[in-house]
Amino acid sequence: MNRKLLDPFEPEYPEAVEACLDDEYAVKCAFSHSGSLLATARSDGRCYIWDMDTLNVMRKLNHGETALLGLSWSRSGRYILTYDEAGICIVWDLQTEAIRARVEFGSAVAHACMHPRTSSKFIVCPTREAPCLVTIGSDGATAPIISPIRISADSVNQKAKAAASTCCCFGKKGVYAFFGSSKGHVYAVDTQSLKVVCSTKLSSSAVNTMARNPRGSDIVTSSSDRILRVCEVQLPGQETRRKVMPADTPPAITVTTKIQDIVNRVHWTQALFSSSGDYIVSGIQHKAEHNIYIWDKFTGSLVKMLTGPNELLEDCAVHPLRAIYASVSTFGIIYMWTRVPQQNWNAFAPGFRELEENIEYLEPEDIFDRRLERPEGEGVDCVQARIQQDKRAAAGADESEMSIDVDITDNDPLFSDSDSQSDDDGFVLPVLVECDDNLVSTLLPEPDPQLADPQLAANEAPTTPGQTIVES
Repeated sequence: MNRKLLDPFEPEYPEAVEACLDDEYAVKCAFSHSGSLLATARSDGRCYIWDMDTLNVMRKLNHGETALLGLSWSRSGRYILTYDEAGICIVWDLQTEAIRARVEFGSAVAHACMHPRTSSKFIVCPTREAPCLVTIGSDGATAPIISPIRISADSVNQKAKAAASTCCCFGKKGVYAFFGSSKGHVYAVDTQSLKVVCSTKLSSSAVNTMARNPRGSDIVTSSSDRILRVCEVQLPGQETRRKVMPADTPPAITVTTKIQDIVNRVHWTQALFSSSGDYIVSGIQHKAEHNIYIWDKFTGSLVKMLTGPNELLEDCAVHPLRAIYASVSTFGIIYMWTRVPQQNWNAFAPGFRELEENIEYLEPEDIFDRRLERPEGEGVDCVQARIQQDKRAAAGADESEMSIDVDITDNDPLFSDSDSQSDDDGFVLPVLVECDDNLVSTLLPEPDPQLADPQLAANEAPTTPGQTIVES
């Protein structure tokens, strides 16, 4: 679909369920950075990769027998990180379906996240250990380097105590990493020095989920106190939509918006930003309702509520480019929420007029005549007039002064970032063709035994195309 024909003022949130993906063991889902693939983490220890164009399974990754707790994509879409209840983290290479790195921890992994710029780093939050920054070698033979991160706020606030990390996420460029603790703290850590830059306490309840704004510097968190909080982050050298923070900027994490359901007091499964970063998207864990709420980030007012089937919602994901949401029900069914885009042809051709119904065209009788009569009574030879016009255009055209209309294809900011530093941003998942042996044997003819014998094949007379040999 041509993006120029879409209405720029169309809402960026979906309206209804368009398709359903049957995956009975799915518990988590996540879109790739380009939005062309959807990964699902299953309770049977496997990970499925779905193609968003055909809605078919492209890859099946066998992580193990333990249930998966989540997954994370690399920026290029070639590598994916899966982690389970046994504390095993595996980085998969989708091009070869091989394991690039495998790291084991002593406890279950609460959350893990890939680096937004390189596929050789990711952070892990074990439930009974300190969070770690894992660095993978360029070759598969090198063992991963595990660097523990102490998120204790002793260097910032002496009264705060260390607490277990429950969730994590990277900043836009991966210079900083953010961690949420079981005591309601949010920490900003420098990924180079692995030191806490600043911290703040949101509440006394644990921080369950955390996500960053893809178009800004703020983050959104969901806590056990059933409140969603949008936090504005100001760190030295961090880029925002309008400017770059100077090096002497005092680090700070400030809560700007609080969102909650005062009437029902429901728990939130996930808190995410929309593709533009202007809306907050979250699903609810309330009885057998499959509802997704959309709020305005600045005012905190409810914009839209998507009502689904009577199934408990497990997880939801937001497409990075289009108004498409994916939600996972407790029965393992993945619902794809979208809206039918209305193409605005007037934006592409100002003189274009859309017809609501067919109009009968009356063809003039002299439309194909060689000589036409104008209303003024003057006769014109159409063929001669066109020949003279072509001659004048050829004589007056100068190659040195001709204005050539060149259509320059720039990178769409929705599909690429100017500060991208990935080497394999253009990765496309190859298609694997699986053929049934019985079907191939029925379709292909049996080989000729004479051609199988090399002596008989050598004695055959050579033929040329179109020549027929007749045996006497």
